[in-house]
Amino acid sequence: MLIVLGISSSLAAQQPDSRPGGDGSVTIRAVVAAAWQRSAASRATEARRELADARRDAAGGWTAAPPSLTLVHSSDRLNRNDGMREVEAELEVPLRTPGVRAAGAATAEAEAAAFEGDLAAARLRVAAEVREAVWSLRLARNELDANERRVAQTEALAADVERRVRAGDLARVDANTAHAAVLVAKAALAEVVARVRREQGLYEALTGVVQVPADTELPPATGDLDAHPVLIAARGTADLARARLHEAGTATRDSPELILGMKRERGDFGERYANTTSVGVRLPFGSDARNRPLIGAANAELIEAETTATLQHERLNAEVEAARAEVEQARQAETFAAERARLAADSRQLLVKAFELGQIDLPARLRAENEAFDAELALGRARLESGRAASRLKQAYGLLP
Repeated sequence: MLIVLGISSSLAAQQPDSRPGGDGSVTIRAVVAAAWQRSAASRATEARRELADARRDAAGGWTAAPPSLTLVHSSDRLNRNDGMREVEAELEVPLRTPGVRAAGAATAEAEAAAFEGDLAAARLRVAAEVREAVWSLRLARNELDANERRVAQTEALAADVERRVRAGDLARVDANTAHAAVLVAKAALAEVVARVRREQGLYEALTGVVQVPADTELPPATGDLDAHPVLIAARGTADLARARLHEAGTATRDSPELILGMKRERGDFGERYANTTSVGVRLPFGSDARNRPLIGAANAELIEAETTATLQHERLNAEVEAARAEVEQARQAETFAAERARLAADSRQLLVKAFELGQIDLPARLRAENEAFDAELALGRARLESGRAASRLKQAYGLLP
């Protein structure tokens, strides 16, 4: 008993203000923000934004690829060596046509918008994990509190029964029964302590925060699913696929090239160097075979993205309806649990007096204690489940704490 209570007391001492209804100095919003800062998506945000900016800058330029320089030197030094010399340089600059440039810029903007949508959806997923971790830990701590009180009550009852056995009012078997009830309560407490430690460890690993927020979330009266981050991300993916399809249909051939040339030459040692310049354009021909695979892939991507967005909307509608039903059910369960706890407490009080007067035996008294404990535990759990249902409804609407 001393070991079990020592574990639970030390656990509570580490976080005196983090139990449900306590004076927690952190809020759910702050814990979600802390978990987001620890997430991989958050840490890669700046790098991905820089990548999106670089793609926008590249897509807005007039060159399709870096220029290339060709240098050619010719002479007759290895055979006649009459002094013939020729140096030729060509600078080739791939150019974007206005239509291809506009399509590429639109694709880059769609990529940036899709990234921001994915970022908001990732933040919402982190919020869902934090909400579930918070409520799981609160439920475990509720059981810890209830089981600690149960151990104290069974120990007090065992002490009272032992006193009455020594006085000759009760049989020795009653003392054994009372001590066995204490052992059962201690075993249950040890299991709950282990569960609390596990939930606490998972919570800290997720958030990096030791304290558990004490605030609760109210269920929203209504919400706008069109503003749901998951739907925004799905629409962003569809817009990106649409932009890529348009770009694939626009760029039907390789980029034209502007060619700037310069030549410096002489025929023999006695001649002066002659300099010439040239300007040319290379116009590649296009064909359907070149872009057919790109267009087909982009079209398949668009169909998949649009289908996903439609299915996501239907799934979110179903999640909202289920979450609303869960809120209503949790409220009813809380009302029933409160009435059950009231009746169990009243019955326990009456049976305690009856046991003291010798009107009932110890097993009847223990049954009353167990019923009161179960009712008290169920009431605490029902209240917490009601709060968790409210958080799940906000999550279903895509609302952050």
